Amino acid sequence: MKKFLSMVMAAAMVVSLVPATAFAAAGDFKATAKVVDAKNFAVDEIESGDSVDGSELQLTLTTADTLKGKDSLKFTLNFDNVVDFKGSELDKNAIYVKDGSDNVTPKFDINVEKTDDTEFEVTVAEKDSNVDAYARGQVIGIPLDNVCIDKVSKGKTATVSVDSDDATVTNGDDLVFASVESKGIKASVKDTVDVATEEVAEIKELKIEPAVGDTLGAVAKNGTDIRLKLNSGFEFVKSDLTLSTDKGTPVPDVAWDDDEVTFENIGDGITGAEWFKIDGLKVEATSAKSGSTATIKVYVDGNDTVSVEVAKVVDYTVSMSVDEDEDVPVIYSGVDVNNTGITDDSDHDALEVTIKESFAGAWNNSKDFTLSLPEGVYVADEISTSTDGDFKLTTSGKTTEQWFQDAYDEGDYIDLTFKRRTWEETNPNDTNKDDPAEISFTLKLVADPNFEGDVVLKLTGDAVEEQEVTIAKFVKPYVVEAQQNDMQIDYRNTEIPTSVVIKEAEAGLWDKNTEFKLELDKIDFDDEGTIKVDEKSGLEIKDNEIKEKDGVLYFTVDSRSDDEPAVVTLSGMQLYMDRSLPAGAYDLDVWSPTMLADKFDDGDVADNATKGYLAQAILKPASEKENKVIADINDDFYSETAKAGFVNIVTA
Repeated sequence: MKKFLSMVMAAAMVVSLVPATAFAAAGDFKATAKVVDAKNFAVDEIESGDSVDGSELQLTLTTADTLKGKDSLKFTLNFDNVVDFKGSELDKNAIYVKDGSDNVTPKFDINVEKTDDTEFEVTVAEKDSNVDAYARGQVIGIPLDNVCIDKVSKGKTATVSVDSDDATVTNGDDLVFASVESKGIKASVKDTVDVATEEVAEIKELKIEPAVGDTLGAVAKNGTDIRLKLNSGFEFVKSDLTLSTDKGTPVPDVAWDDDEVTFENIGDGITGAEWFKIDGLKVEATSAKSGSTATIKVYVDGNDTVSVEVAKVVDYTVSMSVDEDEDVPVIYSGVDVNNTGITDDSDHDALEVTIKESFAGAWNNSKDFTLSLPEGVYVADEISTSTDGDFKLTTSGKTTEQWFQDAYDEGDYIDLTFKRRTWEETNPNDTNKDDPAEISFTLKLVADPNFEGDVVLKLTGDAVEEQEVTIAKFVKPYVVEAQQNDMQIDYRNTEIPTSVVIKEAEAGLWDKNTEFKLELDKIDFDDEGTIKVDEKSGLEIKDNEIKEKDGVLYFTVDSRSDDEPAVVTLSGMQLYMDRSLPAGAYDLDVWSPTMLADKFDDGDVADNATKGYLAQAILKPASEKENKVIADINDDFYSETAKAGFVNIVTA
């Protein structure tokens, strides 16, 4: 032990004798370099020796702690493809330091020293060495004014590189602050649009701007034309156009010729502007087939031709979609829309679904169509809808919400069947042409206690293509673990040899006073057995016991879990096994009448007609004044079976 301490002390003494600078990093600060407002010039716009004022080199400090006690920062600027500065220097008075929006230059002394024909050393030093003036996020700005470019042929660039013995500089090599390019234009649209064969679509804002220079005058002279030409299979439809620039509204002459539009003899209203926008331009797919793309070529004298895709040809279709950027909502199954019995605050709303036609007339109303939900998922009594385009119902005064209610009734409360002729077809041949029909809706959902997984909504019908979208996901608020028990009839007090375990889905989910029940098919429980809760969860059971009524076991949550999800174990349960019971398997049901909002439960838990959360929640038909009774719809509307064949009676 003494030997070890001696080694440690010796090492400490060696370290104490080494100068602190020996442990300093090669660079005491870090910075990121960039050029802002870099300049582009056309070949005929600039000559060798011309100044390229207006751009700026910026260094942003990306560290702070390593700057404490540092009184100066020094870095070197190397310029390439610039004319010799001929003894002049960068203007040190133009260099600044900013901390966010605050100018902190007065805290520093700034000096510039020319060390070679195109090389400068810049020093930024603290005025008060007792005050830490440097801070992370500070920007050192160096305006690159009065810098003259040398070679000005096409493709040449003027660059600056930043280096420092004090610093690690990210992105410090060959930063372009001026470039020389050939004349050219750029063309773009806000978005491509869909069009069907022999249909017309309006282009979303065609924009033309110079590839180099500040205005279109850098690439186009007064008196020249701007010509737009469509590819084969498409033609322009003569229409009123809205023309604009950043300087106002130009008024060139416009000539139309099937697949061409020409803006003739343009003047200062366009050449003096930074951009030229064309709105209201319409394109017809005269012979182009599905999958084809409409492309506009833009011609301006003296410039290379540029092309831009403006439209895609699609079939007449009806599509169903959801917003792919939205998260799929997670809902608990086996509970009502108010989440009775659990603490979750979900509103049970699925993702909004949109059904729309690609073009007016595509949605054929001569055939029914159906929206199908997975077995065990049901639509509750609230639904929200909105329409766009020229979507209309054929029944005057009926709302789209009522249309959905009728469809659920037609689908026997399993599917939504929308009967033919209940909505109007849009008319593509109308003079004004209807807008494509579109309807969006949000379903409020509940699910069978045993349902879990994705809710996939399916669209089917003779007049539509089959499609699917995922609109929600259900998870169980509890999971039951149980094993099959092979047992012989023993009349009274027949003990089940295995336990039943009920696990909470997440901590704190089961609310206080939430009740759980256990029931066997055709067999009564004879004795309650014991109940045990894990120690970690903090959940408590009322009276800390299982109770029995009419052959059914039940227990009630008295205090919610906190740190961990609860694990409840029921053991030693006994059965009353009538000797007339035939051999075979008998299922175990486990459910929470609280979660099911079973307001009509009168103790006869086998009566499916009274298990009422779906009866209270189900989407009602427009013709009904009162809720449908579950038994009127389906005698086995939902199942609480937790373990099929839990008891398997075998012969001696």
